[in-house]
Amino acid sequence: MVRALLRSTAVAVALFVGATAASVAPASAAPERPDSPTGPAARTSPAGPETSAAAAPTVSRVNGRNRYAVSVAASRAAFATGTHPPVLYLVSGVSPWESLSVTPTAVRQEGGVLMTRPDGIPAVVAAELERLAPASIVVVGGAGTLSDTVLRQAHGYAPEVRRVSGVDRYGSARALVRQGFAPGVGGTAWLASGRTWTDAVVAGAAAASHRAPLLTVDGRAERLPMATTALIRDLGLTSVTIAGDARAVSPGIQAQLEGLLGASTVRRATGKDRYAVAASVDRLAHAEPAPGAAYLANGRDAATAVSGGFLAGTTGRPLYFTTPYCVPAAARPALTASSVSEVVLVGGERSIRSLVGGLQACRSIHTESSLWTLVNKSNPLEPETYRPSKLVVPAVRHANGARLRPDAAAAVARMFSAARKDGAGGLSVSSGYRSHETQESVYRRRVSTKGRVYADQWIAHPGHSEHQTGLALDIAPVGSSSCATHSCIGPTSQGKWLRANAWRFGFVVRYESTSSPVTGFNGEPWHVRFVGTPLSRAYHRGGWHTLEQFLGEPAAPRY
Repeated sequence: MVRALLRSTAVAVALFVGATAASVAPASAAPERPDSPTGPAARTSPAGPETSAAAAPTVSRVNGRNRYAVSVAASRAAFATGTHPPVLYLVSGVSPWESLSVTPTAVRQEGGVLMTRPDGIPAVVAAELERLAPASIVVVGGAGTLSDTVLRQAHGYAPEVRRVSGVDRYGSARALVRQGFAPGVGGTAWLASGRTWTDAVVAGAAAASHRAPLLTVDGRAERLPMATTALIRDLGLTSVTIAGDARAVSPGIQAQLEGLLGASTVRRATGKDRYAVAASVDRLAHAEPAPGAAYLANGRDAATAVSGGFLAGTTGRPLYFTTPYCVPAAARPALTASSVSEVVLVGGERSIRSLVGGLQACRSIHTESSLWTLVNKSNPLEPETYRPSKLVVPAVRHANGARLRPDAAAAVARMFSAARKDGAGGLSVSSGYRSHETQESVYRRRVSTKGRVYADQWIAHPGHSEHQTGLALDIAPVGSSSCATHSCIGPTSQGKWLRANAWRFGFVVRYESTSSPVTGFNGEPWHVRFVGTPLSRAYHRGGWHTLEQFLGEPAAPRY
């Protein structure tokens, strides 16, 4: 039942992780080679219909080799050469919590937001500060968030430097609001939990689009602190939009706001997860949008999302959250609407895959029949005796009983035909679908001849084998003078062709020789997995080497 529980588990924790490549570039630009994920990823995939990608608008990226370079790329997109904003806010690139209300304040003042390391200003950020030559710099957060070294270094780039902070994240948020919004300003505000960065970032972008403040509070409390109610009165607010459901911001806080402002002036943007909340916020903030850009950020990557929120807010456009590799069902209708003429991906390939730029709908990675199902040592099939509903014998040379799912079988036929036309030689399927019983027999036979440790490096346990999905197959060369079985295909012309071209037909080489720490298996150049051409092309373009890393899932080297 583990897999079923994972499907229903909400995404809980997101880490600040880096982004890749350089500057604001078309999404088709060659991305950097991705590294292994640096932290635990969410264990659920928002499931959408099993459909192909919609016709994509123009796609571009706000890109940088790390989180600091991404914030600089966003700044360069916001401020043309020769522009000198009156103020720039420096925020921590390690923790978002004290800077959640910064975007509306910066945008209200026609200023910018840049990230810095806590112990000093990175060279790429320093160069941007020098380019912009702001009149003032505001360091956000106490010395425990951004050190006095940052404060001292900032004096080299602006005649006025000051620190804005409070006793905690909520005090810092109130101080930021007072920094940008004068008493009696009136109008509306947005409110989000200071414990849920996704709600606060998208609400901050929405607030900035309307040049309104963002209030962040402890959403678990039943009442607002006196300092926040005083701020609401001082500003003369007349309405508030709450981002997040009752688990994020309590009904008690909503009731108190209704008592302060009137029940009809308090509304709430809700959704079942962070992707749906963001889409709901955008519907309220951009009810009738003119044609233009929509910004897409990884809903698990706070660092790039903060930069995306600033750009979205300063341009008055919506910010949506996606998974690293596909667009959730909650966001896709708005992104495929006529009002979206450009999709801007925030971050590099490591943060947000090119597949998202094509507005590819999500498929479940935990449903056994899904084309994208992830089966490995940590993710067994459920039930472990799973059998595809339909299996066919591919119209290619094959060993007895080498059946596959129909979509995989058709793709194999196209791939083998192309290999022959390209002069690589003939190919055959040496193994396709294996039942649970067959996989158990194969595994036990290897244990009896080579031992369990050896077997675990080469053969999946029954219930953990991709072969049981009907989407995986082992391939052998035909007519090679040096090799007659799948186990030696690697150096043959067929093996080289397969490694270079399988992606064109919807396949990935599942177990590369350098990927054992992630997959737990030795290199198998003969084992390919059908995932469909949208994913396989994005996988190839991004230079990925394991499905685990592409999908943002943890490594699975052990059972």
